[in-house]
Amino acid sequence: MGRQAARLWFVVGCYLLAPYLGLDSFEVDPRIAEVWPLGGVGFVLLTVVWGLPRRRLLLVLAAMLVVCFVTAVALGEPPAYAAWFGLVAVLQPWVMAAAYRRLRGAPGWVPRHAADVGTLLAAAIASSLLVGLLGGYPGLAVTDLPSKVLLWWVLRNAVFSFVGGLIFCVLFHRERTEALPASAWYHRVGLAAVAALCVVGTYHDPSLPLSWLLIVPSVWGGMTLTVRGTAWLTLYVALVAAGMTYLPQNQFGYVGLLPAASIVDLLVVASSAFALLLALMRDQRARLIEELAERGRESEAQRSLLEAVLDAMDEGVVVVDDQGVRSHNSATRQLLGRPLPTDRAMAWSETFGLQTLDGRLFDDATLRRVLYEGLDGERLEVRVGHGADARVLEVSAQSVSHGGDASRLLLLHDVTAQRARVRELSSFASMVAHDLRGPLTVLDGWLEVVEDDPGPEQADAALARARDASERMRQVIEDWLNYAVVQEGRLHPEVVALDQVVTGLVESRRSAGLDHDEPRFHLDLPHRVRADPGLLRQLLDNLVDNAVKYTAADDVPLVSMRSRADDEPGWVRVEVADRGVGIPAGQEEQIFEEFHRGPAEGRSQGTGLGLALTRRIVGMHGGRMTAHRNPEGGSTFVFTVPAA
Repeated sequence: MGRQAARLWFVVGCYLLAPYLGLDSFEVDPRIAEVWPLGGVGFVLLTVVWGLPRRRLLLVLAAMLVVCFVTAVALGEPPAYAAWFGLVAVLQPWVMAAAYRRLRGAPGWVPRHAADVGTLLAAAIASSLLVGLLGGYPGLAVTDLPSKVLLWWVLRNAVFSFVGGLIFCVLFHRERTEALPASAWYHRVGLAAVAALCVVGTYHDPSLPLSWLLIVPSVWGGMTLTVRGTAWLTLYVALVAAGMTYLPQNQFGYVGLLPAASIVDLLVVASSAFALLLALMRDQRARLIEELAERGRESEAQRSLLEAVLDAMDEGVVVVDDQGVRSHNSATRQLLGRPLPTDRAMAWSETFGLQTLDGRLFDDATLRRVLYEGLDGERLEVRVGHGADARVLEVSAQSVSHGGDASRLLLLHDVTAQRARVRELSSFASMVAHDLRGPLTVLDGWLEVVEDDPGPEQADAALARARDASERMRQVIEDWLNYAVVQEGRLHPEVVALDQVVTGLVESRRSAGLDHDEPRFHLDLPHRVRADPGLLRQLLDNLVDNAVKYTAADDVPLVSMRSRADDEPGWVRVEVADRGVGIPAGQEEQIFEEFHRGPAEGRSQGTGLGLALTRRIVGMHGGRMTAHRNPEGGSTFVFTVPAA
């Protein structure tokens, strides 16, 4: 706001002097004023106040008219003519400003292109010609139109309006930041000296063709200065030239239709426009270069981000075209097991050992059809590798535009775990169906025996067998429900005493009437741990059930459970040992796999989920679980849980 007010007061001060300077300069040549800044200063003033409300803008125009009227009367003009002179003098800059804004077709006043400079020149000439034809030039009556003096005045007024408007539109309304670098101070000092010499040389001897000297500072300044610096240079040259008109060295007179003085006026216009055009073109070039550099940086940042995202993906991404592989991410290399050749003629099936799901080598023609010619979204499952390292990949293709060329985007998704999961679930469903069918058959058979009204002893035996079959079905169902709960991974830890959990477990087994399966316990569990109570009980119950199931039918299950501080600080080590049939040699890790069944020498076979669930529960608490065969027989299971 302070800078805007300073500009306004500066232009107002100039406008107060402008009518006097113009009217007083008739003493140099009675036919025409040597300087006429009124139109240019009025235009600049209107650019500063143009955004005011209409009523305030009209007050500014009225004040400008009053200034012109009072000055003309003070210099001896008749009041009637002074009023007409003031009206026309205000009309000219207003017409110029309105025409420039409308013809420019963009908001603001700053010339940014060559077309803006031409528009400003056209507005200056048109408004000057209009005012001249209306008889607004002092000393020229309407009856004298047209005349040579009218032509001279139109040129003089257009020169001052255009040069003044061009310079101050840049100085007042251009943004402060410059795209061009500022030149050194000694360079600017040298340019100012050369410009002054060129102007003096131009006015020194009209008989010599030295007017071209004005082009020298224009080219020099336009090629080396900033846009704002070029405007200051142009203003400096114009002021020096205007000052020369008052000196005796000025010998440019008004002779003929297009006198030497008018030619110099035109040369000032040309040199000013030429200098600003050069600076504007350099400025536009610098801004375009910076914009391209910024877009290049943005593109590079986006490319880096895209590469980082693609490399972080688990899915393989490959872009192929008629020439072969254009690009791919690191996951593709990992999924296929080797680097990708870039040659389109490569045989994918042989290069990567791609097979169908039933183990046959893939037909390369089928692969090419999917990769290069298939429909968008078409999917194909292939197997890569052999044995335990084999993977099942789902390949889908999508047409994309890559640099203007048609390309294909291939997505490689590893579905090995999904397919294995489906097989596990199918296997588990078959085992559940098989395990439930056996107890149901036994249950139905003994219920038929009871229905046939046997004796009391036979009925008791049948009911006992029916109860065993029902218990077996309950265990199968509970294992499945526990498996589903643990798979969800929900954990609610709290401080738990190990001896209390095991005591409750023993009591519940007794209350369930499982005397024939009740093991003999040796307990040494003094520690408190931080664990989920329900999952911890399920963990210990599964280990006890495992000890019972894999104890010979004629032996009493013996279970030893003890806890001690682990070697790792903050953890408790729990050991559960039994005297059962033991772990087969080499199966210490295999027994923890889902759906793995132990040896058949025990009392019964489980669902293959119990030990898998125990390790999963321990893992949810952050601990470890191992198992080994005891030298004296049986097995020992060891796990760790956080200490309380």
